[in-house]
Parts: sequence; C-alpha cells; structure tokens
Amino acid sequence: MRTRGQAAWLVLIGIAALLIRLAPLARHDLMFQTGWDAADYIPLAEGIEHGCGFARLVNGHCGSPNASRPPGYPYFVALMPNLRTVLVVQAILGATLCVWLGWFVSGRWGIRAGLLAETLLTIDIPTIVYGTMIMSEATFQFLLTGAILLQLSAITAAEWTWRATARGIAAAVMLAAAAMIRPTGIFLPIFAPIPFLISFRRTNWLRASIFMVLAFAIAISTILAWIARNRTVAGVSAMDTDSAGILYYYDAAGVLSYATHRNFFEVEADLRRRSEDTHVLSTGGILRESLEIFVQHPIATAVVIGRGLIYVATVPARNELNELIGTKNGGPLKLPPSSDVLVRVRQVLRSPTLTALVFVQLLLIGFIWLGVARALLRNDWMSKRQTALLLIPLAIALIMLGCAAGPDAHSRFRVPALPFLAMLAGIGWLRVKAG
Repeated sequence: MRTRGQAAWLVLIGIAALLIRLAPLARHDLMFQTGWDAADYIPLAEGIEHGCGFARLVNGHCGSPNASRPPGYPYFVALMPNLRTVLVVQAILGATLCVWLGWFVSGRWGIRAGLLAETLLTIDIPTIVYGTMIMSEATFQFLLTGAILLQLSAITAAEWTWRATARGIAAAVMLAAAAMIRPTGIFLPIFAPIPFLISFRRTNWLRASIFMVLAFAIAISTILAWIARNRTVAGVSAMDTDSAGILYYYDAAGVLSYATHRNFFEVEADLRRRSEDTHVLSTGGILRESLEIFVQHPIATAVVIGRGLIYVATVPARNELNELIGTKNGGPLKLPPSSDVLVRVRQVLRSPTLTALVFVQLLLIGFIWLGVARALLRNDWMSKRQTALLLIPLAIALIMLGCAAGPDAHSRFRVPALPFLAMLAGIGWLRVKAG
C-alpha cells in the first residue's frame, strides 16, 4: 500500500507533467502545432465534421473517400470544438499517463521505482514536443500504454476474478482503438489474449480459451472492418496507403542507396519514376517491389535496419524542439533523418540552448537504456508472471522501435515505446524485490 505522502508525490509529478505540456499553448498562434502531419489530419477532420465521411474537405467540397491514413486520430480531432481543445486534451492524457505509470510501478516495485518511471516519462522531450502538436503520438501513446498496464494489472491478480477479466477485455478495447490511430497498431491484436493465457489457464482452460478468442476478436475487429472499408471505397486491401509508400520510397530506397553507394534522393527519384512507368502504384504492387529489394540485398537491409534501430532508440529531438523554443538551429530538414549526422551536429551547436537540451536528452536516454538493462539482468523475477511483467513491455517497445527502423527513423517514433522503457528503467535502477 502507498502512504498518502507517496500518493501525493505521484500526483504532484502528474501536475508538473500537465503544466509542462500546457506551456506551449501560451503561444498566440498555432503555427508550430499545426505543422507536419496536421496538414493531413485537419482537412480529414473538417471533412468528418461536414458530413463527408472519411474524406478531405477541399475548398468547401468533399473529396473522394480517403485511404491514406487510419481514421482514429482525424475522428478524435473532429470530436473537439477547436484545435486548442485537442492540444489541451492531449496534455491531460499525457499527464494522466504519467501518474498511471508511476502508480502501477510503485505498487509492484516500490515508490522510488514508480516515482523515477513517472519522472522519466514526464520530462521526456520528444513526448512533450509531439504531444503539443496536432499529431497522433499522444493519443496512440496513451491508448497503447494504458492497454498494456491494464493487461499487467490483470496478470498480477492472485487468482482468476471478474475484475481481472474486465481489465483484460478493456485492454483489448484500447488496443483496438490504438490500431485505428497508427499503422503500427496492426501488430497489437497478437498481444490481446496474453493476460488470459498467462493468468487464467490453470483455473479453467475452456474459460481462458473463450476469453482469449474474445480479446483477440475485439482487438482485430477494427482492423478488419477498416480494411474492408478501404477495399470497398478505394480498392485498397490495407489499413492505409501511406505505410506502403514509406516502405518503398524510404526503406527500400535506403537499402538500394546503401547497396549501390548512390545518393538517397537519386534512388528515391528512380523508384518513383519506376513505379509510374511500370504502373505498380497500387499498394500491393509497392509492397511486392519493396520485398523483392529487401530479399535481393539482405546485408544492406540488415545494415540499414540496424542503423535505423540504433538511431530511433537514441536520437534526441532537434528540429521540432528548435521550432518550439525558437532557437533557429535545428538542422537541415531535407536530409534523411538517419544520415549526415555530423551536418546536424554542427547545426545544433550554433545554439547553446539547443545544444544543452540535446545533451540532456542524450544523458536521459542513456540513463533509461542502462536502467532497462539492469531490470533484465537482475534475476529476482523467476516466476512466469514476474517474467511477463518485464518481457511484455520490452516486446512492445522493441516492436514500436523496429517498425520505425529505417532511413526515416526519427525521435518521434520513440514516443510510443518511451513509457515502457521508462517503466523498465525505474524498475532497473530503484526497484525493491518484486512480491
């Protein structure tokens, strides 16, 4: 049990997290907050508000049915009265998640571990920066982490109870919602049955099997429904079309660039011309072309993915942080994120403020990864349930990082993984022995 003082500290850090995330809204304009992917999300949300369905509103008219992105975040934006409200709600979700994470970790591994995990998530700069933008990071992070925390809470139940079952089903619902926010959510249904598999199978195999199937069905239902919708209205048998384009024009282009020692942008331009000349612009055609390139160049593929994985796992936020605080030295925007690192470093060093913030980020991410290693190497988690409490968050974090491990690797793609890494770091550095 936590004392009142311990609970107060968790809440106080949550309040600090909220104030930090609300601070950028003091700006008079929303130019920073409405950049990047907001250029897609806002017209789609406007189309939803004007009765167009999932289609952009262009010059007051409904566009054709859209299949470029999953629908969750545009619908979330459309539910809000204005964009500032969206950002306020995202700040509340982010602060709530900080408290939730600290509360869960403290209840299992001690208050010090919980406070550290909560603090690491509270001050993570990429999480703060992208949570203050009209982008899907904050909502996806909340739904994904919340679902896994519910699952872990169900797993820690001493015996099968309806409360634990309700947590497992609620987690499946949150995973289904998360799958509608980001394309990487397509992998999440495989995690939905886990709490029933681990916790309940000894009690009743039949009952556990029923709930496992139910949880998986809930989590995958939204994905199948949206794929069916895209096939009907756009002839695309996929969750979205943007992911296939990224795989082809970035990941496959990066592999070819490495394998042939050619400039990345030249290779990208060649692939675009090739796709237009051979009429393989369909999602299926682009996917097949990409897979052929990966198979033909396995070493280059491994190098590019490995380099991207290291990059996305460690790189600090620069350009967006630079725009947010107005230091004007973020680095060139037109370079592939995981290339020309020295060019970016020289640009960042022109600003002492940005240099200090980047250095702090590097220290924090190093501290986090060392904590993760300590959590995994300290073997007082011998039971199956204790093992699951560490390996499930680790698996989710690695999947999120792996999905972004390419030439387009970026600090924003670490945001979904960060709560799990913060959790493991808190456990690794300051936990008491698990009960």
